[in-house]
Amino acid sequence: MSIIATEMKNIAIVNGLKLSSFAYNEIASGKNAPGMVSEYAGSIPGVEESILLLPEGPEDGASLPGFTCRRLSTCTLHELMLKLQELSEGYENIFYFYADCPFLDSELTERMFKNHQKYFADYTFADGYPYGLSPEILRPKVLKPLQDSATGCRAHGQTAVIKRDSIFELIKKDINAFDIETEIAPSDLRVLRISLSADSKRNFLLLKRIYEHGGKTAVSICNILKEKPEIQHTLPALFSIQIVEGCPQLCTYCPYPKFSIKSTGKKDEMRLSKFESLIHRIEDFCDDAVISISLWGEPSYHSNIMDIILSVLNRKHLRLFIETSCVGWNSNIFYEIAKRGGKSPDWIVSLDANTPEMYGQLRGPQFDEACAAIEILLTYFPGHVYVQAVRMKSNEEDLESFYRQWKKKTGNVIIQKYDHFCGYLPERKVTDLSPLVRFPCWHIKRDVNIYIDGRVPLCREDVNSQYNLGNVFSDDLEEIWSKMEKYYLAHLKKDYPEICKKCDEYYTFNF
Repeated sequence: MSIIATEMKNIAIVNGLKLSSFAYNEIASGKNAPGMVSEYAGSIPGVEESILLLPEGPEDGASLPGFTCRRLSTCTLHELMLKLQELSEGYENIFYFYADCPFLDSELTERMFKNHQKYFADYTFADGYPYGLSPEILRPKVLKPLQDSATGCRAHGQTAVIKRDSIFELIKKDINAFDIETEIAPSDLRVLRISLSADSKRNFLLLKRIYEHGGKTAVSICNILKEKPEIQHTLPALFSIQIVEGCPQLCTYCPYPKFSIKSTGKKDEMRLSKFESLIHRIEDFCDDAVISISLWGEPSYHSNIMDIILSVLNRKHLRLFIETSCVGWNSNIFYEIAKRGGKSPDWIVSLDANTPEMYGQLRGPQFDEACAAIEILLTYFPGHVYVQAVRMKSNEEDLESFYRQWKKKTGNVIIQKYDHFCGYLPERKVTDLSPLVRFPCWHIKRDVNIYIDGRVPLCREDVNSQYNLGNVFSDDLEEIWSKMEKYYLAHLKKDYPEICKKCDEYYTFNF
């Protein structure tokens, strides 16, 4: 240990507030994530005390050898900052990390700490590495201004929750007020969007694969991720499900009226019992998936839309988002969902225009109805409503006023790129956003799309189901997903099916 390190009086504070059951599954022989974190903590320079933060409640057996447990009652960002201030009093540096990150690297930590000391940094972090290889290092003096920021940090009326990047996000609010030191990775792997944490079945599977390939240090793990990209195809993150056939609008830039419906109105719907059974199987297959009920068709048309929504929200780890025109909804449904409390769906409202005239050209005559419904959603679901416009040549001049108006009402405004569906529709995009070098498709890597009759196309672009992967009502989800892997492996070799050769969506990321 270095001389500088021994002179320091440091504290390690480990976040164990929302540990998944996968954190306690075995990654290596006799080792789980908290156990590996405990071993790592013993190597941190100058640490005199180690604290494990846990939620208040019944003793659940969660512990780390050598750590003292401290409990938080509300588990909000405000309370976390107060607790960090309280625990770090009298210490010179805080090492903050999570208890489900088994690959925290001692050598990387030591380099970070040396620079933290050398350059008198207030805050030190690693950049360009996958999440989960390094701690955050703070001087306690920064906690008071961060606490002040957290006190006023409201997500449109909601108390800010603790996230893995919460401390950095607070620092960014006034970044020039702090001396920040960054440990830059040799290769920037942020583009992989990987989290080396045992917080879900998907991420746990990746941890196992990395360890089995010899990944134990930051260097070896980064090399494996670059040299063995096939191990990243773990489990799907998004299931887009068509629950209704039919729509109140025939949008001019949408392929749905061309390949399916020819007129407005409801044609068919997925039975509630089938949907509920499917959701149960999805939860078993990948516990924390995002569910969309808006693949094609307007969700408001479903006769059991309330039960459809609740069947997802009542699942502990599943997340629901609803993309809608906001046409045809009974506002009482919004109220009933909101008053139950608990998890909220995320609403994405396709509006596309800022005037009735432009809206009429793109979507139809229901502009006032859609805007009124958005206002109700903003009241009942603060922080969970996104107003969206597809950017194309026909509405380009309208988008600045669209963005400015809705930005005042909600911080969640989406400007989506135009999609020609692999040449199925005319090209109307304003600019080319595609990367200079192509990489494997995010959607083949992470998404599953399901039609109303259970068919699974290759992706959302495969509107005519030319590449049918099976049927969820007759085939196992695991079997369907394994068929998708064949196309992902082909993409790694730059061997693209015909539909993929014409695709301009491979680089867009959902969840």
